[in-house]
Amino acid sequence: MRHDRPARPAAPPETLDSPRDPLLREIMSPRLVAVTPQTPVRVALDLMVAQGVHHLPVFRANRCVGLLTEPDLLRGIAAQRSPLGAIELPVAEVHGDAVVLPGTIPLAEAAAVMTARARDAVLVTEAGRVRGIVTAMDIVRNHACALRRDSARQ
Repeated sequence: MRHDRPARPAAPPETLDSPRDPLLREIMSPRLVAVTPQTPVRVALDLMVAQGVHHLPVFRANRCVGLLTEPDLLRGIAAQRSPLGAIELPVAEVHGDAVVLPGTIPLAEAAAVMTARARDAVLVTEAGRVRGIVTAMDIVRNHACALRRDSARQ
């Protein structure tokens, strides 16, 4: 028996062509350069420059205790100049909190967490261990690539 009704799509039209929200593990950088809480601020800055990174996870033993960013380092360098002379601060005095999320979290959800926590990066875990990092720049890059793919399809 034939019906004159048009077939209905399995999903709303706006979702049929929408790009899939990638998972953190799909866009994370597995390259991590880390420091300890005792690392001097100046050494952390030199490491950041030499390795070409903008974030340094801070580990005590096998546990992540924070994330050191460029603004954290700048505050630390400024704080090392005191009226009594130069002091050498350890990273423990200047690093911020680390946002740590499982690699199975969708990117949009992670971006919302980053915004709510006022952080520009999240550390990504797999099997309970930190395995990578996703930064605000990674999110921008992913979005730009998706826009290019969409415009190429049109």
